[in-house]
Amino acid sequence: MLGTMWINTGLALLACVVTFIVAMMSNVWLVSLERAGLAFLLFFLAAFPIRWLFGIITQTSTPSTVEESKDGVVAASPMTSESSEEGVEGIEVSDSAEEDSFTPLTFSRQDHTHLAEDPTTVAEVIRRLSDE
Repeated sequence: MLGTMWINTGLALLACVVTFIVAMMSNVWLVSLERAGLAFLLFFLAAFPIRWLFGIITQTSTPSTVEESKDGVVAASPMTSESSEEGVEGIEVSDSAEEDSFTPLTFSRQDHTHLAEDPTTVAEVIRRLSDE
């Protein structure tokens, strides 16, 4: 989760004060205080999922930008900028680590007609529609 409990408390206090001031304009002070307390509780509890969501959105799980393999060859990760095409002098840059890390999932091709294109299914649908 992003932040601390003070974020929840601050947001809840802000909602409490705003609700109390707005409610005082048209209600007695006891009703306004009750509504402000309810606003404090709701905003305090609502801040937990909001902080959790912001934590997931801002979370980055990228490895370091340059990794060195056993051979001493530096492999560039996807985060490196492509503006430096020359690289560092004396160091060979290769994309072999990137190629080895990802293998796409492949499915075997099967020749089949889709259910909507099957002549028997189309005939059954037409029969059902004509009966109604």
